[in-house]
Amino acid sequence: MKDYCRIYGIMAREAPVCVLFRRGPSKWTQLVKWRTDSDSFDMGHWFKGRIYEHRSDLSPNGRFLIYFASKINKRTIQDTDGYTYAWTAISAPPQYKALMLWPKGDCWHGGGLFKSNSDVWLNHRPDSASPHPKHVSSMFKVMPNPEASGEDEPIHSMRLTQTGWICTQHGKFKMAGWSGWQTEQTEIWEKEGRAGKRLRRELLKIDFESYGGPYVERYTLITKNGTPITIADATWAELDQKGKLVFARFGKIFRGRLDKGGIEELTLIDLNGNEPPKKVANKTDAPDRNNLRVLS
Repeated sequence: MKDYCRIYGIMAREAPVCVLFRRGPSKWTQLVKWRTDSDSFDMGHWFKGRIYEHRSDLSPNGRFLIYFASKINKRTIQDTDGYTYAWTAISAPPQYKALMLWPKGDCWHGGGLFKSNSDVWLNHRPDSASPHPKHVSSMFKVMPNPEASGEDEPIHSMRLTQTGWICTQHGKFKMAGWSGWQTEQTEIWEKEGRAGKRLRRELLKIDFESYGGPYVERYTLITKNGTPITIADATWAELDQKGKLVFARFGKIFRGRLDKGGIEELTLIDLNGNEPPKKVANKTDAPDRNNLRVLS
């Protein structure tokens, strides 16, 4: 099977903006800003490490991104500058450069949500909610979470609910060794679209080794009369700010609309050809020490 890049997106709630996380090769993630009204794409920064997309969020106006990241190597583990190997940051997409940054020190919980364009719910406990002194901003009012726990949950479900998704069936998953989780009950979410249509997201399995990441999902468009149409091989799907279907498959972004009982697809962009930057040959061209931890 061809090694396609993996794409995950977050829609802004009040502006025609979507942020795409384009992952591949495995340790690299590129940030792409998509204007959903004009279907124009701005190719942004690359990050070598791990971006936790399910613990990230986009401000309602689409201007700011909060994300959780980790970069584990000899240098970051021995960090003496107070960054640690895992952190939450706010940036202006399509850049990763931190406007604010909170060192985390481990990969439990972390990340955050925008309650408004300036109010941030930080999924850090108060003892790890102090920003790094070189990444402080007065633009945001930050509230830590004294009960922060878990990993992607509950923050991912909170973001889905905040963006119009409704959980119609709670999932039940049991740890099944290092390979993943055993599914006892599929988790189902639905979101209302245009003209009575609904988009359904089913979390079928949590598998650490699966293609596209740990989540095995199925997306289905439900017509006004209740007919389900599976969006074949979609690894991410959403309804944009106008309620129109968009989805990712095999490293490409598509728009879809109902046509004679099926889905007519329009390819918007193919991101498979994007490649991370080459190693900087000239030391003077490298980003400064503060940005290096965030950007490379």
